[in-house]
Amino acid sequence: MKPFLLSLLLVGSSLAADRPNIIFMMLDDCSAVEFSCYGTEDHPAGQQTPEVDSIAESGLRFETCWATPMCKPTRALLMSGKYAYQTGQYGNWLTGAEADFPKHHKPISKTLKEHGYKTAISGKWHLPGSVGQPEYGWDEYSMLGGYIGKPETDIEWDGPWFEWGSCDTYFHDKAIIGKNQQKYPSLHWNGCVIENGKLLPSDENTYAPDLNQAFALDFIRRNKENPFYLYYPCVIPHMPWMKIPGGEPGMPAQVRQAEIYLKQLVETLKEEGLYDNTIIFFTADNATQGYGKGTTSEIGVRVPLIVFGGPVKAKGVTEAMVDFADMYPTQLEYAGIDPATVPGLDGKSFKPVLDGESKTGKEFLFSYNDAFRTVRTEDYMMDGSGGIWRCDPSRNPIDYKPLPINPESEGLRQKMLKLIESYPQPKQEDFKKNLYKHKEPKWPSVDFGTTRYIKMGDGWMNQTDRSKP
Repeated sequence: MKPFLLSLLLVGSSLAADRPNIIFMMLDDCSAVEFSCYGTEDHPAGQQTPEVDSIAESGLRFETCWATPMCKPTRALLMSGKYAYQTGQYGNWLTGAEADFPKHHKPISKTLKEHGYKTAISGKWHLPGSVGQPEYGWDEYSMLGGYIGKPETDIEWDGPWFEWGSCDTYFHDKAIIGKNQQKYPSLHWNGCVIENGKLLPSDENTYAPDLNQAFALDFIRRNKENPFYLYYPCVIPHMPWMKIPGGEPGMPAQVRQAEIYLKQLVETLKEEGLYDNTIIFFTADNATQGYGKGTTSEIGVRVPLIVFGGPVKAKGVTEAMVDFADMYPTQLEYAGIDPATVPGLDGKSFKPVLDGESKTGKEFLFSYNDAFRTVRTEDYMMDGSGGIWRCDPSRNPIDYKPLPINPESEGLRQKMLKLIESYPQPKQEDFKKNLYKHKEPKWPSVDFGTTRYIKMGDGWMNQTDRSKP
């Protein structure tokens, strides 16, 4: 090894020696109000969640955290720390150059690896490019084959497949993963998991998320002497809501399974003597399917955020507003890295909030899906169609009230647009596919999806399909 490279390695190792471990556990399609700690006297939560309530009491729970309304743009924002105007990752389908993403926008995994952290990802990929690209900086991975895209080498899967048009209907086939982008290997029972380039054994008794969990716990145990970064994007509780091990199907059951994984994670950290030096972020990528997902407003982007572990000094509940652009610089600061050394980050570190030194987050929050954009301040929100809503102190979007289209709301709208004028919308000519999956709404108008979900009130949790696969 060249002396210069060796010196860099030694510096990185010494710098990271006393730094906290970082775990980022992110559920898939799970609104904040699925958890009882986010319920209120006026609006109950989707179900009782004692494990999540317990960790909320041990750390800091954020009342207002914004992701994006869809899976892929949230993950790209998390990894890059940049909004889509920089990366081109505007939606699940409206995306820029895939393989170039980690080359031009250094992922946080790569940054932490360069500073001495061992890095691993377990669960759902759904990011641009490939998990095996060196630009991502993963030392290890355990990925669901149904989301990994095309692996580095051809891997044949002889088991159940599905198509997203009927994701709860499986069929058997024998084919190369990623060759036919319309077919995906099973994500749940008899599930397909690829671990560090190798296909794991699977049969009808194999629950794929359990394999991801086992990998995550093993990675923690094997790296107790090293500072590590574990990104854990679970596939649950994303539809289809298949039955859980030893249990029933449905959304509530899937949330209970996520609680089991969270409890095991905490127990393992404590057993290995790592809890006091590990910071854990517990969140989700967007709202629940059938209750806001895909909607460009707070009903679609408000997700749980609980940060806990030994390094977190603040306890209780905070009204500091944060969004997913803030995750990158916050984690860097905990790792002792100046966020200014990574060019182009759009977020603001909320480490001072976690340290108990500040009670305020950002002046405004921003999110998007395709060309639709939403922004909120403490008092007002603009939805993706330009509708202006008065926010409520409850922080629950059900209580938000739309303002009529008049000079007052137009003035507020212009102020909102001014806040995000440096975040330009995508242009039609920049992408091959149509920007909109449906007809572009009249501007300004109140977003139909937002209105529909809010009109559901508390009835969303009683939908019969929540108890089905």
